[in-house]
Amino acid sequence: MRKGKRYKREGFCSQCGDCCIPEDCEHLTYDKTNKAWCKIFGKPERPNKCKWFPQAPPIIFPRCTFYFLDTWENNRKVKYGRDL
Repeated sequence: MRKGKRYKREGFCSQCGDCCIPEDCEHLTYDKTNKAWCKIFGKPERPNKCKWFPQAPPIIFPRCTFYFLDTWENNRKVKYGRDL
Protein backbone atom coordinates (compact mmCIF):
# COMPACT_ATOMS: atom_id res chain seq x y z
CA MET A 1 0.00 0.00 0.00
CA ARG A 2 1.30 3.44 -0.92
CA LYS A 3 1.67 6.14 1.66
CA GLY A 4 0.83 9.81 1.46
CA LYS A 5 -1.83 11.81 -0.27
CA ARG A 6 -2.41 10.55 -3.80
CA TYR A 7 -3.69 13.67 -5.54
CA LYS A 8 -2.19 17.15 -5.37
CA ARG A 9 -4.41 19.98 -6.55
CA GLU A 10 -2.93 22.40 -9.05
CA GLY A 11 -4.29 25.28 -11.08
CA PHE A 12 -6.43 28.23 -10.11
CA CYS A 13 -10.03 29.37 -10.04
CA SER A 14 -11.04 30.82 -13.39
CA GLN A 15 -14.26 32.17 -11.85
CA CYS A 16 -16.47 30.30 -14.31
CA GLY A 17 -19.09 29.60 -11.61
CA ASP A 18 -19.84 26.12 -12.98
CA CYS A 19 -19.22 24.51 -9.58
CA CYS A 20 -21.91 26.71 -7.99
CA ILE A 21 -24.61 26.29 -10.63
CA PRO A 22 -25.56 22.67 -9.77
CA GLU A 23 -26.07 23.78 -6.18
CA ASP A 24 -28.25 26.71 -7.32
CA CYS A 25 -26.27 28.88 -4.92
CA GLU A 26 -27.93 32.09 -3.79
CA HIS A 27 -24.53 33.70 -3.19
CA LEU A 28 -23.36 33.40 -6.80
CA THR A 29 -23.33 36.57 -8.88
CA TYR A 30 -21.61 37.69 -12.10
CA ASP A 31 -19.80 40.92 -12.92
CA LYS A 32 -19.89 42.85 -16.22
CA THR A 33 -17.18 40.62 -17.72
CA ASN A 34 -19.22 37.47 -16.90
CA LYS A 35 -16.84 36.37 -14.13
CA ALA A 36 -18.54 34.55 -11.26
CA TRP A 37 -18.26 35.95 -7.75
CA CYS A 38 -19.28 34.61 -4.39
CA LYS A 39 -20.98 37.20 -2.20
CA ILE A 40 -19.73 35.46 0.96
CA PHE A 41 -16.24 34.48 -0.23
CA GLY A 42 -13.80 34.61 2.68
CA LYS A 43 -16.55 34.87 5.29
CA PRO A 44 -16.97 32.30 8.08
CA GLU A 45 -20.46 31.29 6.91
CA ARG A 46 -19.11 30.10 3.55
CA PRO A 47 -19.66 26.31 3.41
CA ASN A 48 -16.62 24.03 3.65
CA LYS A 49 -17.54 22.30 0.38
CA CYS A 50 -17.01 25.65 -1.32
CA LYS A 51 -13.78 26.47 0.51
CA TRP A 52 -12.25 23.13 -0.39
CA PHE A 53 -13.51 22.64 -3.96
CA PRO A 54 -12.13 20.69 -5.69
CA GLN A 55 -10.50 18.20 -3.34
CA ALA A 56 -10.04 15.16 -5.54
CA PRO A 57 -10.74 14.14 -9.13
CA PRO A 58 -12.77 13.94 -11.18
CA ILE A 59 -13.70 17.53 -11.95
CA ILE A 60 -16.92 17.41 -13.92
CA PHE A 61 -16.91 21.03 -15.07
CA PRO A 62 -15.14 21.48 -18.43
CA ARG A 63 -14.36 25.18 -17.94
CA CYS A 64 -12.77 24.60 -14.53
CA THR A 65 -9.02 25.25 -14.61
CA PHE A 66 -8.17 23.12 -11.59
CA TYR A 67 -6.47 19.78 -12.17
CA PHE A 68 -4.64 17.20 -10.07
CA LEU A 69 -1.26 15.51 -10.15
CA ASP A 70 -1.37 11.80 -9.35
CA THR A 71 1.64 11.55 -7.03
CA TRP A 72 1.44 7.75 -7.11
CA GLU A 73 1.91 7.73 -10.88
CA ASN A 74 4.82 10.11 -11.59
CA ASN A 75 2.68 13.24 -11.20
CA ARG A 76 0.40 12.30 -14.10
CA LYS A 77 -2.10 15.09 -14.77
CA VAL A 78 -5.71 14.11 -13.94
CA LYS A 79 -8.78 16.24 -14.52
CA TYR A 80 -11.73 14.10 -15.53
CA GLY A 81 -12.99 10.67 -14.54
CA ARG A 82 -11.78 9.24 -17.86
CA ASP A 83 -8.22 10.29 -16.89
CA LEU A 84 -8.20 8.07 -13.79
